[in-house]
Amino acid sequence: MSASEKLKQWFEERFGLKSVDSILRPIPNFSFRPDYWLGALLALGFVLQGITGFLLLLYYVPTPSQAWASTHYIMTSVPYGSLLLTFHLYDAYAIILIAFLHMFRNFFVGSYKRPRESMWFYGVILGLITLGFGFTGYLLPWTVISKSATDVGIGMLNYFPSWLTGPLKSLLVGNGTDASELTRFFAMHVILLPLLLALFLSLKIFTYEAHGMAPPLGKSKDQGQTSWYPGGLLYLTMIGLFYIGGLLIISSMFPATLPPAYSVQAAMAITPEPDWYFLWIYQILKLSIFGGPNVIYALTLISLLFVVLFFVPVIDLKGGRAPHERPVIFTLGMIVATSVIFLTIWAYLTPGQTVPFYQAVLYIGGIAVVEGIAAYLGLKRRSSGSGKVAGVHPSIAMLTLVASIIGASASLLMLEKGYLISALLLIGFIYSSIVSISKIEAKRE
Repeated sequence: MSASEKLKQWFEERFGLKSVDSILRPIPNFSFRPDYWLGALLALGFVLQGITGFLLLLYYVPTPSQAWASTHYIMTSVPYGSLLLTFHLYDAYAIILIAFLHMFRNFFVGSYKRPRESMWFYGVILGLITLGFGFTGYLLPWTVISKSATDVGIGMLNYFPSWLTGPLKSLLVGNGTDASELTRFFAMHVILLPLLLALFLSLKIFTYEAHGMAPPLGKSKDQGQTSWYPGGLLYLTMIGLFYIGGLLIISSMFPATLPPAYSVQAAMAITPEPDWYFLWIYQILKLSIFGGPNVIYALTLISLLFVVLFFVPVIDLKGGRAPHERPVIFTLGMIVATSVIFLTIWAYLTPGQTVPFYQAVLYIGGIAVVEGIAAYLGLKRRSSGSGKVAGVHPSIAMLTLVASIIGASASLLMLEKGYLISALLLIGFIYSSIVSISKIEAKRE
C-alpha cells in the first residue's frame, strides 16, 4: 500500500468517511480545462488575500496620521514587505479580472439556465462583494489619489434621495471625520466583507454540489468522472501553483509604488480617478450629457445595469443554452462586454476630461453595429442538407468579440487624427469581420 493510500485510509477510519467523493461531487472529465476552474482560482485568490492581508495587518495602523506612514514602512523597512504588499495588490487585481472573465464565460455558455439560476444570483452578489473589497481597500494606504477618489465616490450618494442612501452613507463615513471614514472602511474590509464572502461562497458551493457543472454545449453529461483525490487535487494544485508563480514573478518585476500621502493641499493639485476596475463607470459619468445635476441619470443607468445583470436568469427563460437559441441576449452580452472594455481604455486615455456625448454615440453605436452584424452572421441558423437546422459554433462569435475589442480600441487611438479616420476604421472593421466570419464558417462546413 502506497503512502497516499495509507493517508487516505487513515482519514477514512478516523473521520468515518468512506471516500472524499462522499463529501465532494466527483469531477466530470469534460471540466479538466482552465475555463471550468476560474471559480476555483477565485477561491484560491481570496485565500491568498487572507494570508497576505493578515501579514500586512501586523504592521498597518488604520489611523489618518499613521496609515500612509505604516504602509510606507511596510514597503521600505519590513523584509520582503514591498513584495508582500505588491502580491496582495496584484492578487486583488487578478481576482477582479478573473471574476469578470468567470461571469462573462458563464453568461456566454448559458450556465445560468435552469436549474442553476441560484448559482448566478450568488455569483453576482459575490462579484459585488469583490468590488466592495476593491473600493474599501483602495482607501487604506491613505494616499492623495485613493482618498480623493474615494471621497468622490462617496459624494455620488448625495445625488440620490437621503432616505435611500442615508444609512449607507452613515455606514461608510460615520460622523464625517477622516478618522471615522478610515476606521469604517478598514472594518468593512477586514471583517464585514470577509464574513459576507464566506456566507455566499458557502451557498454557491452548496448549490454546485447539488447541481454540478453545466456540460459543454452539444455534449452530454455522461462522459466519465474523476475523484477529487487524487485527480482533482492534483489538477487544482497545478493551476494554483501556476497562478501563484505568475503573481510572484509579476510582483517581483513590477513592484507597486506608493503615491504621496493625503493632504488637502496635495488633493487640490490632482485629478481624482478611481482604480482601473471602476474606470468604465468613471467614463460614463464624464459624458457631457450627465454633467451637473444630470449625473443622477448616469448613476441610475449604472444601477439598472447591475439589476438587469442580477436578473438575467429571470429575463432569459425561454430557449436553451446554445447561442443561436438566445441570439438577442447573447448579442446584448457581447455589446456590454466590449463596451466595458472600451470605456475602460477610453477613461484611461482621457483622465479628467469631459467627453462630448456625440463621441460616445459614435463609438458605442459603432460597437453595437459591429456586434449586431457579427451576431447575425455568427449565430444565425442554417438549414443543412438533411433539413435540420444547425447553429454556428459559438467560438466564431467569441473570436469576433475579441476582434471587435481590438478594433474599437484602435479606433479610439485614432481619435486624435480626426473622426473621419475613426469612422472609416469602424467601417473597415465591420467589413473585415464579415470576411473573417465567412471564411471560418466555410472552413467549418
